[in-house]
Amino acid sequence: MISPEDVISVLSETGVRFMLMGNYGITGWRLERRASEDVDVLVRTRDHRKAVQVIRQAFPELQIKDTPVVTRFIEQATGIALIDLMKPNQPLFKGAFRQTVLVEEGYLIPNLEFALASKFAAMVSPNRADEKKFLDAADFTSMVKKNQSSIHLRRLRRLGELVYRGGGAEIEELVENIKAGRRIEF
Repeated sequence: MISPEDVISVLSETGVRFMLMGNYGITGWRLERRASEDVDVLVRTRDHRKAVQVIRQAFPELQIKDTPVVTRFIEQATGIALIDLMKPNQPLFKGAFRQTVLVEEGYLIPNLEFALASKFAAMVSPNRADEKKFLDAADFTSMVKKNQSSIHLRRLRRLGELVYRGGGAEIEELVENIKAGRRIEF
């Protein structure tokens, strides 16, 4: 297993600008932690090639699979992705580096609204497996419950619109339903 600290260290030492995403990037926004096997990192477009190169050098035992939205570093024996270098080529992710929080340890994580919007995007993605969507919905619900008085709805609505037209109203409705204790549908 590769720790987030391993990936953060490698990328930080080489000057790659990144944001820790996925499970490790949103842990502080959730009510409780959950297990995860992979480290998800959003990398600026201009830093992506360099990030791939330094991760490849640091973890030569991993296979690389490049897709339009992510470069995956996969453990050969299990086929499990251990590191995902996300590409900011979707509308939501293009402005991601304006939606960050610098943590004490010196790296960036998504701010609350961007963390919610990224989970929303995953929940409604037609390309995501249902079991992953349910994890995303659980994360989304947990973040809303923990931070309901801190959510900037106008910012969240704007980010939801970047997921798809009408997504702003839908993400706001999800938040309101969770706050009211109603079951959410996505």
